[in-house]
Amino acid sequence: MTMRLTGSTNRAAFALLATLLLAGCQGEDNAEERPPRPVRTVAVSFNPEDTFGSLVGEIRPRTETSFSFRQGGEIRERDVEIGDRVEAGAVLARLDPEDAQDALRKAEANLFSAQAQFQNAETERERQQRLYPRTSTRQAVEAAVAQASMAQAGVDAAQAALRIAQTNLDNRVLKANAAGVVTAIGGEVGQIVGGGQMVVRVAQLGTRDAVFQVPEATIQSTGGDARVDVQLLSNPGVKAIGSVREISPTADPITRNFTVRVGLDAAPDDFRFGSAVRGTIRLASQPAARLPITALFSEGNRSAVWIVDGTTKTTKLVPVEVQRFDTNDFLVTKGLETGDHVVVAGVQQLRPGMQVRLLEGSTE
Repeated sequence: MTMRLTGSTNRAAFALLATLLLAGCQGEDNAEERPPRPVRTVAVSFNPEDTFGSLVGEIRPRTETSFSFRQGGEIRERDVEIGDRVEAGAVLARLDPEDAQDALRKAEANLFSAQAQFQNAETERERQQRLYPRTSTRQAVEAAVAQASMAQAGVDAAQAALRIAQTNLDNRVLKANAAGVVTAIGGEVGQIVGGGQMVVRVAQLGTRDAVFQVPEATIQSTGGDARVDVQLLSNPGVKAIGSVREISPTADPITRNFTVRVGLDAAPDDFRFGSAVRGTIRLASQPAARLPITALFSEGNRSAVWIVDGTTKTTKLVPVEVQRFDTNDFLVTKGLETGDHVVVAGVQQLRPGMQVRLLEGSTE
């Protein structure tokens, strides 16, 4: 089947073709006449002083003692509460002393009996020695001497038993061995506690530590002799300086972080036990360039930034290696050179090779 085109149809087709060609030419003219996109840039500067690490920890006592009774019993009295300050020798708690007192009285009675037996044996020994050899035999004298020695041993054993009984009675009273503040209670009045069970915990006030959970990489980069700046999280103006005193030999099984204790030099009174603090330490890492977070561009799964060629004023997308992210900026260690001009505003509208114009405030 053959289709015949009329004159009017030909004229319409030519008109449509002309319109399309004219539109294409106008688009090319508009593209050529599009003005450079305005951007703001900053110059890259690598600075090792910017490589700091900070972690949040808490203040803990350097020396904290858990007091417990050597033997079990019923708590008859507890003289302290959490937060109380105690002096060395202050009574913390008492157990029921009746059984210990009965044991002490029995030991005293046994000692009295042993001393009486020894006195009689000693008298008999002296008498046999005076009578020998007139009316006493050697066997009688030796028997009297042996009896006196046994009686002396009985006195020694009774004295030892009395000391033990007295010690057991004294151990029914729990006393602080140093000045400090009570941080925990493990027993109430009327409660039966076992020997060695914590009843009162006291933290000494003299020295304090800042305790942090630190990743292994940070420990390896800083070493064990690093100095740490510590400031109170609720009041950053309250500060102290310390050094790493102890690093846990094993990592936490869940977080895989290590517990690091920083000994504080002359910690302020505002550094109370349990207070949240921030510790800042200089990391022994490579220099990094600090850029505002607005300069960050995502290329697939990689971080990148746009840089502007200083001669042609065109853009180029460069992948970078980010060391860490802070609140308003981030640190770059690889991918840039000192002096590169990085776009910090309008990065989402850029394309490779795009002509740009630097806004006021941009670095040349």
